[in-house]
Amino acid sequence: MDNMRLLLSVGAFVGMVALCVLGWSYGGWGGLIGGALGFLLRLGGRGLDWGERLGNGYVGALMGLPVGLLVGGAYALGVPYLLDLISNGG
Repeated sequence: MDNMRLLLSVGAFVGMVALCVLGWSYGGWGGLIGGALGFLLRLGGRGLDWGERLGNGYVGALMGLPVGLLVGGAYALGVPYLLDLISNGG
């Protein structure tokens, strides 16, 4: 059972990185930045040894990738639309 859980976790991580790379112009850069920030923020947390801290960082990256992709996509697609709407007077 543990091997299947590990395979699913690694598959989710690789899939999110691939989604961020493929959607680079649609905010994928935000996903990679979010993953890196999530990793760094969770790396400094509590942990008895570096194995546990790296595991915490991995979980932080898994949480940061989709949130960063969402924020990056809103920025890449929403901000130009809003600026065009504002400049044209509504």
